[in-house]
Amino acid sequence: MAPTKTPKGKTTKASDKDAKAKAAKKAALHGTHAHAARKVRYSVSFHRPKTLRLPRNPQYQRKSIPHAPRMDQFRTIVSPLNTESAMKKIEEHNTLVFITDIRANKRQIKDAVKKLYDVQAAKVNTLIRPDGKKKAYVRLTADHDALDVANKGLAKEFRAGAPGLHPPNQRPPVCDGQDPVLRDVSWTVNPDEAWAVVSDGAASSHLKPALFGALMGTHRITPPPPPPGGLFPFLQDADPHKYVQMVTFAHRGRGSGDGFHDFTARYGAMREEDKRTLRETFFPDIARPFHELAIPDFHRPEKILDEADEAAKARKREMFEMLTEWLQLTRLLDLPMVALSNGQTRRARIAKAFLENPRLLLLDEPLTGLDYKSRGILLALLQELKRQEDSPHVIMGFRAQDPLPDWTTHVALIKDGGSVHAGKKEDVFPSRFTPAMSQVSGGSSPEFQYRRRKHGNPLVDMKGVTVQYGPRQVLSSIQWTIHANSRWHLIGENGAGKTTLLALLTGEHPQSYTQSSKLHLFDRERARWATPMLHRRIGRVSPELFNAFPRRHTLTVWDAIGTGFDGGFVPKGKHRVGVAADGTDLAPGSQEEEWRVHRMHEVMRALGPRRWHTHPDQMTEEKFFAAPFPTLTHGEQSMVLLMRALVGAPPLVLLDEAWAGMDKAMVLAAHEYLRDGGGGLTDEQACIVVSHWEEEVPWGPEQGVQRFRLDGGKGEQISPEPK
Repeated sequence: MAPTKTPKGKTTKASDKDAKAKAAKKAALHGTHAHAARKVRYSVSFHRPKTLRLPRNPQYQRKSIPHAPRMDQFRTIVSPLNTESAMKKIEEHNTLVFITDIRANKRQIKDAVKKLYDVQAAKVNTLIRPDGKKKAYVRLTADHDALDVANKGLAKEFRAGAPGLHPPNQRPPVCDGQDPVLRDVSWTVNPDEAWAVVSDGAASSHLKPALFGALMGTHRITPPPPPPGGLFPFLQDADPHKYVQMVTFAHRGRGSGDGFHDFTARYGAMREEDKRTLRETFFPDIARPFHELAIPDFHRPEKILDEADEAAKARKREMFEMLTEWLQLTRLLDLPMVALSNGQTRRARIAKAFLENPRLLLLDEPLTGLDYKSRGILLALLQELKRQEDSPHVIMGFRAQDPLPDWTTHVALIKDGGSVHAGKKEDVFPSRFTPAMSQVSGGSSPEFQYRRRKHGNPLVDMKGVTVQYGPRQVLSSIQWTIHANSRWHLIGENGAGKTTLLALLTGEHPQSYTQSSKLHLFDRERARWATPMLHRRIGRVSPELFNAFPRRHTLTVWDAIGTGFDGGFVPKGKHRVGVAADGTDLAPGSQEEEWRVHRMHEVMRALGPRRWHTHPDQMTEEKFFAAPFPTLTHGEQSMVLLMRALVGAPPLVLLDEAWAGMDKAMVLAAHEYLRDGGGGLTDEQACIVVSHWEEEVPWGPEQGVQRFRLDGGKGEQISPEPK
């Protein structure tokens, strides 16, 4: 049958069905998105679609009152800092040191100091300490004295923050914290009396500072002295913070902060502030340069003064010339402070205190660190000023083993338990008089049968060692050999170079490298020793190390003594007794580890609290080991650092003013341990004691002590005469 014809452009119903079937087949096989169109993007940014955002229209107040300032002066300044380095900044650089809020900036710190202490800051520097706290150095302008601000403002702040009062007794106790330190104190000082405050007993080293602190306002007196006059009737209505001053020579003690400073930096690069001379630091207004080009930074135009001010200035200038001449400071005025010894700086501090014209001056241990001549000069000066009517009244503090000046008339004796026995000198302890000048003069000792020790191999050999800064020679051609089993007493006047000589032995002085061919330490030239390895072989105690030693609140006595094995300042090892020489941990249960732990207990038995504490049953060795090092008294910290120097049995032991702050019982225990047969030193060790007091040397001629003297940069053995 012929096919059916359809008009052009027309399709049959069968063909439509066939096309749909093919399309469905194709869709099933290839999918519906084979030719989907994609949107082309010409930007890498993606934006959310715009939505409607209405402005805020609060219907009620969210805060009833505005918030108080979040960074006011009380939040900005957390606390002042009174570490040894901070006190040096105050005294020498006119700079206050504070712990501030971590968010405070320099502008806020400057404004806070202005509001709190009413002084203008010239410059503010800040740093973040390793413990995360922010420290600020605030240098004041020239018309403000940082020391006056510290004595007035900071002392008031400390006293205002003290806790509540104790119930009144018949006689006022002196309080430090919650418990009274001194009890039933009855003390009256008359104008014609010369007083000395002496701490007596085995555990009374912290009581003398407490009594002086009561006079300075840092310790509370309960109940307060009654009016009129109060504590100082002679001042009437005058400000005691202005007319009562104190000069203390104790090293950094308890509560002085946990900061650590590199005490060897004085031998390194000279900083700008290190160039300040003694004249600029202590006497900027009185000892003015004669020519404006001498020290341009310190030259200011003279103010126009009336006749009364001119007369006062003339008297002050006359007083300055008299003090600098008496204390032999004239030739030191233009030397930089870093070049001065501890004794020279102490004499300058005493002169500055007198020039402040106080009515009452407290001198705590003024003879400590001074040589024989300087002690005699200072005592003669104090006796001469005592005769002058317009001079301040001076009260001095002494240790029990210190000799009293002959012209002292009255003594306040502080005993264990906090009782104070005050009265005439002959009534307080008539049988304990000692001559005022029983001190090392550099001459020959009393005649004893001298016993020569059997020396071992040389540990230190100096052959013509010289140290100089430009044209100025500190040490000149030093010839000195130190053998094993030798005991030395190093003497010399203040500024003779004793500290510099010891810095050569410890390798801390940079010129020890340049003198390496002339300086042999333990059979090697200095350059062949790494300084940390050298410190492991040398045990030492010095004022500089005492001040620099860290005082973190987590540092225990065990930790402090244990650092002596490595010669560092950070406790290491599982038992906190150091690590091996190569820096690795000690093998658990090894012979070396057991010896170190045994040595810790051995030294503690010899020098621990059972030898000097008033109540050894209350302060056991275990309890003392666990005590935080910063909470100890000055004398106890000195004893711990002595244990640290001896615990590792190093071949060479250096003891520079090691007994500073110790009570008499502590000194006797240390001397007994260091003498022959005491167990502190062996025949393979050598020991050098630096002291201006012959009584502080543990050995006498009968035990073969040798004396080496520095004078004018030159050294010689004076006893016994070398063969």
